[in-house]
Order: sequence, then structure tokens, then C-alpha cells
Amino acid sequence: MKIRMARSEKGLALIVVVAFALIFTILGFSMLNVAKTEIILTRNEVDSTKAFYAAEAGLAELSTRLYNKQFESIADTSLGEVSYQVDFYYDEDPPYAISTGRAGNKEKRIKVELSFLSPPYERSIYAGNSDGKKWTFTLRGQGDPVATGGGEVGGRDIIEGNIFVDGDATLYEESSVNPSPMPNPYSYNGDVDATGKANILDSASVSGAVSDGVAPLDHPSLASMNYAVNNTHNVSEIFADEGVSQGYLPSDHELYDVMVKNPSNRSGECASTAGDDYFLEPSSVSNNGADQKDAKTPLHLGDNRIYYVDGDVWVHSPSTYGFLVDGKVTIVATGDIHISDNIKYADSESLLGLVALGKYDDAGQLVSGGNIYFGDPRYGTLYTASALMFATDSFLYSTDSVTGDAAEPTTGFSVYGNLNALNQVSIERDWYDNEGTGTARPAYFDSSLDQWVDLKSGLALTSNEIGSLRHYQMKITYDDRVRTQDTQPPGLPRGKGTIFGGLKYWEELPSN
Repeated sequence: MKIRMARSEKGLALIVVVAFALIFTILGFSMLNVAKTEIILTRNEVDSTKAFYAAEAGLAELSTRLYNKQFESIADTSLGEVSYQVDFYYDEDPPYAISTGRAGNKEKRIKVELSFLSPPYERSIYAGNSDGKKWTFTLRGQGDPVATGGGEVGGRDIIEGNIFVDGDATLYEESSVNPSPMPNPYSYNGDVDATGKANILDSASVSGAVSDGVAPLDHPSLASMNYAVNNTHNVSEIFADEGVSQGYLPSDHELYDVMVKNPSNRSGECASTAGDDYFLEPSSVSNNGADQKDAKTPLHLGDNRIYYVDGDVWVHSPSTYGFLVDGKVTIVATGDIHISDNIKYADSESLLGLVALGKYDDAGQLVSGGNIYFGDPRYGTLYTASALMFATDSFLYSTDSVTGDAAEPTTGFSVYGNLNALNQVSIERDWYDNEGTGTARPAYFDSSLDQWVDLKSGLALTSNEIGSLRHYQMKITYDDRVRTQDTQPPGLPRGKGTIFGGLKYWEELPSN
């Protein structure tokens, strides 16, 4: 029997089929729209990420340029499908940069503060004269040093790099200021800048420009470095936490072979200072057949460390003539720094910063410490030192840190690095025989009097005393690795200089 579908039923079925087709069509379009929206959202998210990385690439490029002393913004630069541009604001306080990355229709902006080293790190010698007293920085000498019974005497002073003196600068005899060693990529040409007079006399020579009457440079605020917080190793706290008031840390501690505190075999040195004393020294020390000019005892300081020491720091050991240092470290002392033994680098990747910070009052004024005693005559003879040295007060050569008296050295010295002092670089190396007492006394040439005078009394020397004058050579070679990202140690004092010290305080700004 055949079943016939009513005409009305056929119409209903057609309506149902059409309705379902319409529903599926609408669903299909909806899913396509959702998929399209998801694709757009995903693309936007990807573009945002790409834009962010492009902004970071701009900062990386800016860092490379700043380390190479290229102080300028970076125009829009394409990197395939993305681009970046960097706006550089060096004259702001603090300097900063904004890097903008773009990908598709997305943009990301990153702001960073820019850190620069203090201007003293751009010179072989920097003397800021914070006391404001009239003084003269002097170079002299002739020929090469001559061997004597117990050392060497004579020799012309040689500076390789630039000099800044807040005061007068005078060169005599055969002394010279020369460019930094080749390849000298940063063009330190051997300039002499003085806020007072710059006098080049006799056969002395200056390779670069000689400028007098220059403007004084602003002194960096060492207190603002806040080293008590901004360090990797608070040495005093480490010793206190380990319960060590004298001697070495436990043998399993990473500083066991770096420092010793208030050692009993140097009680005289420790008694001469107001606080604690920390000596750079591994637990096992030996001269190993070295002579007084050698530095053969290995001293492993570590990499990318900032040692903060609440007290005095000493490079002085009765068991070795010096240390062969490896690592990339800055050591900061709230007292003074005493360098009596030799310091040499073990390799070309090592660099040592020494900062005699001193202590400050609530107004940020230096109240104690901050000196570097170099070649302390009471405890040792120093021939060579490799370090970037920064004294908040003065740099004192061949001066007894206990009595304040100077003693005649037996030799000159050389430095691979620089001598920085916010006050004076007092490196008088001229001695004479006092006719009245028969003792050796320091002297200097007073250019205003055109006369040699006693360093302490100010009395003019007699012709016989002038005839007995002895000079000890100084040679300073600027270490331009302080400008290089791979070798610059962390924690060097910051300021408004031209040596880039890295990015600080990252912040993402609102963007589209």
C-alpha cells in the first residue's frame, strides 16, 4: 500500500530543511567571524610582542653606540618586518632614552635611565681640589732611572693619557704627556687641562692640547651611590654574620681566599686606624722566589662583584711582594685605602676598581677617610699597581698613614689605570739633603717664586740643597678598558661623564 504525504507535510519538511540550512549558514559565518577575530587578535598579540622585542633591540644598539662614545638618537631602523627608533636625552638629569618598536600596526615604548661614569675615569690623572687651595701639580725628571744601592733614582715622568688639574700644572725638564697606548680607539691624545696656569718649561712636551683657565668640573656625589645597599658583598656584615672579628672566614666561604680581618701579625697597622681593617690576601701566601718588583701570589677576586667594606682596606702582606689579580671587581672602603704591595693583572679580562669612599654626615659632606695612601713607606715599597683608583679626598704618595710624615722612597713607580682624587693628587717625589740636620726632606718647585722650597716649611733651598735634589720617576698609563662593556667593573662612581656605564630603571610607557 502506498503512503502518500500530504501536500502540507511536504511544505513543512521543506521549511525545516531551509531553516536548518539557514541556521548552519549563520553558524558557519559566525564561526568564520570568530576565527577571523581570533586571527586578528593573535596577529595583534604577535605584533605587540614583536614591537616590544624591536624596542629592546633599539636599546641594545644604543648601548653599543654609547660604549663607543656615539651620543645621538637612532633614526627609524628596519629589521625585516619590524622597526625601531631611539630618542636620546643626554642633557636631562638623569639622562634617559626612549626606544620605540613597531610591528604591523602595533607600537611599544620603553624608557630607561642611562648611567655614565664620573669624569675622572676619562683621565690618567684627575685632581679636583675640593679644598679650593692654591696648588700646583708638577711633573719633571730626565732620562731613565738609574740603579742605586737599594733601588732606582731619577728618570723623567711619563703620562700616557689626559690630565685634569683644578689648579696649576707645570712640566719641567724632560717630562712628557703622551697619547694613550695604541690603538687608542677613544682618542686620548695627551691633553693637559688646568683651571689655573699650564706651564710647559725646559724640554718638557705635551702631545695633545694644553688648556689653562678651563672651567672646574662638577664633583660626583659619592654618597648618592649608596654602596651600603648597592653591593654584591657587604664584607663587614659577612664577617659579622660568621662571628669572625679577627682572621679568615671559614674555609668553605667564597671570600676565604680573598680577605682577612684585623690580622694579629699586622697589629700596628690595625691600631693606627679608627675602625676595622681588611687586608686583601689569600689564606696561603708565598713569594715563590719573587723579587720586590714582582706580583706572583694569585688573588682571585671573582667577576662582577662590588665589595663594600666598612673600614680600611690594605694591600699589604708581610709574606709577599704583591698580588697577581684576576677578576672584575670594585672594592669600596668607608675608611682609607693603603697600597704598599704590587698589584698586577693576571690576564687581559681582569680589571680592579678601588674607591676610598670615606664617611659622610647627614648633609653629604665628607667627615673622615677617603684617602688612598700609595707606597706607604712605613710598611712596604711599591713598584707597580694596576687599578682604577678613586679617592674622595686625596691621593698621597710615600706618606705614612699613621704619622702623616713622608719618607724618601727607594724607587719610582708605574700605574696601569689612573689616579683620581676629588681633592689633590699629592705625589711629590723630590727629596734633598737638609744642610742643617743632614736628613732627607721633601721639596717642590714653587713656580710663583721660581724657587725650590721645603715641602713642609716653605723655606727656600740653598744652592747646596738644590744640588742634592733627587727625583723619583712616575709613569701612568691610562687603561681604556674602563670604557668597554666586557671589562668595565661594576659599581664605579657615576657622574655626568662620557663613559657609558649601562642601562638603569627600565619602564614600559603607554603605547597603542
